[in-house]
Amino acid sequence: MDEKKFAKLNNISAEVRKDILRMVGIARSGPLEKSLSAASLLVYLYWEEMLFVPGEPRREDRDRFMTDVPEAVPALYAVLARRGFFEREHLWHYRRLGAMLQALPDFGRIPGVDAPCVAARPQIAMAGALARELFPAESSPRVIFLTDEKNLLCDEFIADLKKSSGKYTPNLLVLVLQNLRGDTARIAAPARLSSFGWDVREAFSSDFESLENAFMSFNFAEGAPKALVALQSEDVFVKLEHSEAFRSLSMGELDMALEELEEKSNER
Repeated sequence: MDEKKFAKLNNISAEVRKDILRMVGIARSGPLEKSLSAASLLVYLYWEEMLFVPGEPRREDRDRFMTDVPEAVPALYAVLARRGFFEREHLWHYRRLGAMLQALPDFGRIPGVDAPCVAARPQIAMAGALARELFPAESSPRVIFLTDEKNLLCDEFIADLKKSSGKYTPNLLVLVLQNLRGDTARIAAPARLSSFGWDVREAFSSDFESLENAFMSFNFAEGAPKALVALQSEDVFVKLEHSEAFRSLSMGELDMALEELEEKSNER
């Protein structure tokens, strides 16, 4: 990846994180850490990897994106708005009664959203079924499913992963968000997924060169279903006094967080 493209993606990621902070700050509630840390990964997907046309969000040949991580929904909204699926003005009405962007996405109402955000087990089963339905086809669209490492401790989720590996779905890609902070890295996600028969790679979620190398090494036309373990490092987080997944963000904290993101953007 050339330096110009790298700089462009970093700038977009910084703006997406600012939008996430503004959304949650105006709404006075919502998930922050997971959305902020997933921002670069989603930016890479929507600017470099996925096939879609914002003006035609229901095209049959588009890649499909699904997730069972409600904490990453604000990041998805911010990315879709920046990518042109809908006006950014909708972001400032996040979680308001009657607004298009609620805590969980309404896939029948929001352009660019292909599926509801529901519990892990039915969602991964839905992703596998959709991938089988789409493959083989002339364009063989991919199904990209974003999940969290904690689901690899769920017996039902693991059972569905094993079932998917036994069916021919080379166009299915599971992205696993793995947090490297604290003891959460105790889950050996790559080894576990490989043992289920998946084609597995690792990449840093905020490193675009790392992401590009991982995606380029996959063959989505044949072989086993794919899994990418997206490692999340501490340096993508905005430092806030509290780290609850859902919380009220004061205007003072919002200003401080936006200032910190601005400083990080200028350092790149």
